[in-house]
Amino acid sequence: MKTIAIIGAGPASYTLADELVKDGSWHIEIFDQESEIGGAIHTGIPDFRMPKAFLKKTYDRLMEAGVIFHFNTKVDAEIFNGLRNRFDEVVVAIGAQVENTFGFETGNGIVAGLTLLYDLNIRKKQDDYSMYHNAVVWGGGNVAMDCARSLKRIVDNVTIVYRRSLKEMPANPAEIKAAEKEGVKVAFLTNIKEINRDENGNVCSISAVQMELGEMDESGRASCHEKAGSDFVMETDLVAMAIGQKVDFSVLDPQLRKTENHGSTLEHVWIVGDAWLGPSTISAAFLDGKALASHLVS
Repeated sequence: MKTIAIIGAGPASYTLADELVKDGSWHIEIFDQESEIGGAIHTGIPDFRMPKAFLKKTYDRLMEAGVIFHFNTKVDAEIFNGLRNRFDEVVVAIGAQVENTFGFETGNGIVAGLTLLYDLNIRKKQDDYSMYHNAVVWGGGNVAMDCARSLKRIVDNVTIVYRRSLKEMPANPAEIKAAEKEGVKVAFLTNIKEINRDENGNVCSISAVQMELGEMDESGRASCHEKAGSDFVMETDLVAMAIGQKVDFSVLDPQLRKTENHGSTLEHVWIVGDAWLGPSTISAAFLDGKALASHLVS
């Protein structure tokens, strides 16, 4: 029987495990730093948007099939090297775990989006955010919507700042409508130039600018440019930055890079999910897990 270690227990990982169980020729162990499976579904998506009962059913099914889980286990370079020595194959499914903060120092009213969602969903730190009165969420994807809708349950005024128009907004249209229905304001064609702090170091406002759309860029969306003379200041005491993530493989091995077909620069090490795709959707992660399973059993 072939052995495989999967680092991460998100949707790509448990879908991969499900498919390998069907093949019947794999001993599977999954390692995750959290206490439950689900990855970003568990840590980042609020219960009001997606009930999590299905995760327990998935976990129970995999446990019954003989999959071994190692929770509360953060895989570092030393553990990663050990897994490579112990298992025939190692799969890296750590997600796009590094948040973009555009150089702004977090704290005192600045928080990265996934950190905010982790605080609310896992740490249950709603009281830590109830002190704020005017929140700005910077971004236009589903993470931004989750941040805004979560904050709206705690903070009086919540505004999403997005540099393009509704047409270009990458978030699910249903999530945009739900946010607006719940009272979240959306400032389209607006971007943040600076986050301002008071004499005590606390966020007090943003310096923003109006944007205008131009020609299509490499993303297939209309490019956007600052409108001359349109700078303005918006008062706020909390800024949640939901402006993208990237993957950092160096925490496992400085030589680890993607190659092709889910492969990597390290022998018998594979990459799947957001770690392979970049920040994506849950359905894309499911499909990616199935794709790697097909490759491994072929």
